[in-house]
Amino acid sequence: MRLGYKLEPGNAALMERAARFRDRPGDDPALREARMLVGLGPGDVLDGRFLIAELLNQGGMAVIFKALDLQNGDREVAVKLPHLGLESNPASYARFMREEEIGLSLGHPFVMKFIGVNGSRSRPYIVAEYLHGDTLADVLGRIRPLPEKDALKFASLICEALEYLHAHAIIHRDLKPSNVMVCPDGSIRLMDFGISYTEAARRVTYCGFSTAMGTADYVAPEQIRGRRGDPRTDVYSLGAMLYEMLTGKPPFDGDDPFIIMNRRMSGDPAAPRKLNSSLSPQAEEIVLRALQRDPNRRYPSAAAMKADLDAPEKMRLTGLCDTLRESTRWRRFLLLARWITFTCVIPLIIQVILFFLLWHHFARKR
Repeated sequence: MRLGYKLEPGNAALMERAARFRDRPGDDPALREARMLVGLGPGDVLDGRFLIAELLNQGGMAVIFKALDLQNGDREVAVKLPHLGLESNPASYARFMREEEIGLSLGHPFVMKFIGVNGSRSRPYIVAEYLHGDTLADVLGRIRPLPEKDALKFASLICEALEYLHAHAIIHRDLKPSNVMVCPDGSIRLMDFGISYTEAARRVTYCGFSTAMGTADYVAPEQIRGRRGDPRTDVYSLGAMLYEMLTGKPPFDGDDPFIIMNRRMSGDPAAPRKLNSSLSPQAEEIVLRALQRDPNRRYPSAAAMKADLDAPEKMRLTGLCDTLRESTRWRRFLLLARWITFTCVIPLIIQVILFFLLWHHFARKR
């Protein structure tokens, strides 16, 4: 059964237009999977307004389509729909509503523009401007590493967007190359505010690492510890992105997210100039300062980081590259042991003590 708006026989012209976008059965496995996950696909009309045109992206939580806004001159838009199994999940629904609420409150040239939908809806979804260009991940897929000048410029533009978000008490918390669109005019757009939060928002509990904390290659240490973070959290993630832009590799690697997290918590990345000897000492210093595990040792704001990105020749070198400590197996073991102690052993001991206290209390009453 297809969800959304059902075309009436009288809408012959619209039915003909919709048929042009409808995928033919068996043509594209990705389209078949997307239709199974969200119940819609090219050729369907959502709530009588959005004619689904093509599949743009498919993630673990949602599917994004390019669509035509029939009420606004066939303007191209992006429509994001959660998987059908998640629509009835309270945490997933709250996440979706928060993302739209945050998006509609923003208005900056380097932040994706969200489009409000008035009236009742048949299901949860988010509508935003359709952006032409490539994601930063696509750019890195073709050119890796980037020229230093270009990498610093991209990071500076992202800092400008972050300044705006942080001034409005919004922390992105999921900065990564695939969430930055590079437009044909050289500008950028920050996208995907699914796990962003505002200071006034209540905490929402999610399941799964990537849903709760962001992506392992770019997540800040305090997020791994379960903290909500502050502007310096986004500074760290941007530092991880800049490291990858300059060296061609993320700061930490591993076979799975938990290995990456453990290495991030127990050591420092390799000095960028060891991986790319053509880098300037200033670019290396900027990256390493943004990637400090202790938030108090990072740039205090995106504005402070942008100042160095825009004028690296004026910054003072502090020799951070000489203070790096490798994440050894022994240090990773100690960190893991400490984590297990605080998250498993101590709570278990507390439960055992409470059990015996209760048992003793009721035994005395007999």
